[in-house]
Amino acid sequence: MGNFNKEQLEAIKEKTIKFSYNNSFNSHIGYEFLEVDINRGYARMKCKDELLNPYGSVHGGVLLSLADAVVGTTACMCGYFVTTVSCNLNFLLPAVNTEYIYCEATLLRAGKHLMVYQVKITDDAGKLLDSGEYSYFVSEKAILDV
Repeated sequence: MGNFNKEQLEAIKEKTIKFSYNNSFNSHIGYEFLEVDINRGYARMKCKDELLNPYGSVHGGVLLSLADAVVGTTACMCGYFVTTVSCNLNFLLPAVNTEYIYCEATLLRAGKHLMVYQVKITDDAGKLLDSGEYSYFVSEKAILDV
């Protein structure tokens, strides 16, 4: 992970978010970043009918994918592309009766090759719906080289 100046960090942020938004699957989920830097990512996703499971709550696979996209994008703020090594998401409460789902990724540890983030998913009222931990491998491919 490199030391970047303010302009480089802004360029990394712009490219990383654009890369994330331009993915067809991510576009289908439809999240938007409210904040992102290497230490914390915060995004929201509008609850849409096509994201619900047969019980009427947001599908667990959607929540897992949302968290993976938010954490992965946040981890890319290190300046290099990353890939998921492992993830664990505990589904504590169903995602119902909320306009938006919020996902927060907080850096727990950044090593030379691995980054670990804590994830919290909440509803409009701030109620904790899901929590977990995601680990990412940091590649040698620099964001600014793309």
